[in-house]
Amino acid sequence: MHSPRSDPRVPQSGSGSLQAGLLMIAVSWGFNWPAVKLALNEMPIWSMRWVGLSAGSALLLLLARASGRSLHVAAHQWPALMLAGLLNMTLFNVLTAVAQTLMPTSRAVILAYTMPLWTALLARIFLGERLSARRRTALALGAAGLAAVLVPLRSQLGTPSFDAAVAAILGAAIAWAAGTIVMKRAHFTSDPVVTTAWQLAIGAISVGLGALAFEGAELRALSFWPHTLAGWGGLLYNSVIGIALSYFLWFGMVARLPAATAAIGVLLVPVVGVTASMAIMGERPSLADGVGFVLITTAVFVNTRSLKRGPEHAP
Repeated sequence: MHSPRSDPRVPQSGSGSLQAGLLMIAVSWGFNWPAVKLALNEMPIWSMRWVGLSAGSALLLLLARASGRSLHVAAHQWPALMLAGLLNMTLFNVLTAVAQTLMPTSRAVILAYTMPLWTALLARIFLGERLSARRRTALALGAAGLAAVLVPLRSQLGTPSFDAAVAAILGAAIAWAAGTIVMKRAHFTSDPVVTTAWQLAIGAISVGLGALAFEGAELRALSFWPHTLAGWGGLLYNSVIGIALSYFLWFGMVARLPAATAAIGVLLVPVVGVTASMAIMGERPSLADGVGFVLITTAVFVNTRSLKRGPEHAP
């Protein structure tokens, strides 16, 4: 049986506690979706994401340094790192925020986690990876799941809002998938926590420039901050737990768990995200949403059965 690689910087413990830790991370990432929505109810999109990414990147860099990790990245790998940061952090965070202002958070979660299916397609195109029978089955299930969610959504939102919402959330999923492909091709030699921290910093800088361009008046007047405890709670949760702490714990766990276990941990995030959105936001997904959720989750599970290594990135 394959034994997971150990990270000397993370205390060793039994497999039960490791899987419990993975469950805790899935819960923290799942609750991050409604937390972001609470913040977006009171903040402009670019400013909200700029604050979250800035605080998250600073905290993750501090955690990485405090745990003895070197923050160095080889000079020749910076171009790929910047591209990965723009895809994984800038585009993913901005587009998911746009989508959450146009559709229920529970639906945004379902559609965002089609990412592994887009990764399989992009890997076939850019990495020459073969689409096995299992992956073809996963893609077919995923397409059916997308149809189950999107067909009734069009009549509910109307054409203009529907087109914008779907373009945003599927664009986010594809950007995340493309960022994963960039990371696979780059073969970064830096510690994964450090690589992610720098990607967050790249995202913070680029999103900050976007905030200046599109929300400059709010920034100059300092009127972009939340005005209720719910908004502040969502912003702080996203910055501290949803970004910094969860990423730090995630890579410590991935280094010591079998790939299949880590992949199943990722599958739990949308389950928690949908449940948390129902509990916190009062959302009630339709039967079609439920069918789509089951089909997409099944598709992603089938796809992960062919994984040979743990996921590199999972927001």
